[in-house]
Amino acid sequence: MTYTILTLILVGFILLFWLYNLMYNCFSRSFCILKNRNSGSITTKDASIISVTTIKKGKKPLVELLVLFENFSGHHIHRKIRVWDSKPQLNRFQPDKTIPIGLNIARKPKDPVFLSQKMCRFSFMFVIICSLKTVLYVTGCYIIMGEIFGRVFSEPDRYEHVFKSSNTWQIGLIFIGISIFLYLLLQKIGVLVTGKTMGQNWNLLYYGIGTTARVSEYRDTGTFIKNSPVVEFNYTFEANGKQRVKGDDKKVIEKDHSPQETEQLEIMYLPNDPSVSRITENLESLEFNRFLTILFMVVVFIFSAVFIFSFYQTVFNA
Repeated sequence: MTYTILTLILVGFILLFWLYNLMYNCFSRSFCILKNRNSGSITTKDASIISVTTIKKGKKPLVELLVLFENFSGHHIHRKIRVWDSKPQLNRFQPDKTIPIGLNIARKPKDPVFLSQKMCRFSFMFVIICSLKTVLYVTGCYIIMGEIFGRVFSEPDRYEHVFKSSNTWQIGLIFIGISIFLYLLLQKIGVLVTGKTMGQNWNLLYYGIGTTARVSEYRDTGTFIKNSPVVEFNYTFEANGKQRVKGDDKKVIEKDHSPQETEQLEIMYLPNDPSVSRITENLESLEFNRFLTILFMVVVFIFSAVFIFSFYQTVFNA
């Protein structure tokens, strides 16, 4: 039963992985808002609109606002907010105007910024739809896997030979191996962040203090993003007005620029732990990281679909 158990473990791992992602993406916002209601973790701020970009035109256009406001330590940071403008005739979203925003701490490590100062709400219809999707997924897996278990354990010797001679378990092991390799590689490069790193970046952006650091040395990592080299900088800065601290971070350098031209960097550090610091640009510009994370998950989904299809085909065509 070695190959049978190995194959079933791989299938179960993949199905549980996508069940976790389905439930997390569906219910994390709702639970976050309920947590916020109980803890009262919304802080209000006034933000200045730097620029307005129309993403989608119409009676209620979708606009992207680049806003400037103070974080919890009084340091000014930039964030982008997308909002459906339900009353465009009022010209509420114009450059140089000030708008009220709220920071929902309960959303950490996700973006906590939203426009309304009122308590954020969630749609019960959205929760119902998410619940239905979860029920359908679990029911479908239960019915299909129940049928498969019935077939496999009614003729264990036959299916052991089928799984041993098929390439299903090999596809599963290769898929998991490639996924782990890509995950670790992208983490090493610095374009894919872990939950711990996301939490640290969140603390730096919303609780950190900004300062100017002097570059002490740099090295080319040999990695390119959009044909631009990624350079690792070592720098020193003065924390809390007295303490000299060392830090390092990676930065994408434009092709027509030389790292030698970079003598200073704008960085942010945690006031209670200055050893934790990052280049401000990396904290404020996370769109590429989000895109790469989504792309990685799409690739993992395709690999998963190929493996599950191969598994079902092996069982039902045996």
